[in-house]
Amino acid sequence: MIKLMGRTQPLERYPALEALEVIKRLGFDGVEVCLETAEMAPDGLGNAMVATVRERIEALGLAPHSVGYHKDYIYDDDEFARTCRAIELTPAFGAKLFVFSGTPKRTGDAAEWQRMVARTAKLLNLAEKHGVILAQEFEPGFIVGSTEELLRLFAELPSPRMAANVDLGHLFLCDPDPIASIAAIGDKAVHGHVENMAAGVHDHLLPSEGDMDLGAYIQALHHIGFDGGLALDLYTHDYEAVAPGEIAYLRGLIAAAKGR
Repeated sequence: MIKLMGRTQPLERYPALEALEVIKRLGFDGVEVCLETAEMAPDGLGNAMVATVRERIEALGLAPHSVGYHKDYIYDDDEFARTCRAIELTPAFGAKLFVFSGTPKRTGDAAEWQRMVARTAKLLNLAEKHGVILAQEFEPGFIVGSTEELLRLFAELPSPRMAANVDLGHLFLCDPDPIASIAAIGDKAVHGHVENMAAGVHDHLLPSEGDMDLGAYIQALHHIGFDGGLALDLYTHDYEAVAPGEIAYLRGLIAAAKGR
């Protein structure tokens, strides 16, 4: 059964521990702990804080939970180091999944692709050492910017530790046949982000709005046996205000997909 997750980044006006309480109160099943905020920056995050966050997640019964850090690990050496630190911390949070993306294309040439593969291979080696699964997310205009490019990366770095964070809106924007893309990703899909989009516009809309037939996407996830977490991924809305209605809407789509 697909679970709905809250993300802590849209709630960064709260201290991290309080954001977890809000996510539980709003009705989410689980949580993606986002390390992009100042309080949770990987290079300043101490073991005591990580342990306290883990204990609070467990006490609240938030499941599943993951760790996310979406920064330019490909060209920015400091962000590469922080991404490595975030992967190392993931098991201490009690999580197995680390969600990440990359950076926009600069040249789009073979050398850039190989730089991305080499950097990702280093992350993969670290993930294998710490028992972490890397959930790669593609974004419009990024070096990995489509399902085709994601599958190419998987082919070049074959490992059970390499998987996909399937952002449904990005599929809509980047792939000619998003439903077929979900089937092609198959069991590599271990985590997801959910929102809606207007055609051709990279703007995260409420799931209940936009041009996507989200029910068809969730049905496709059901067909591949996806039973992980879908995190509500909104940036320009009041997350706390809109979440209850959108959770109810998404639960209806999940129930309908399961019932077909």
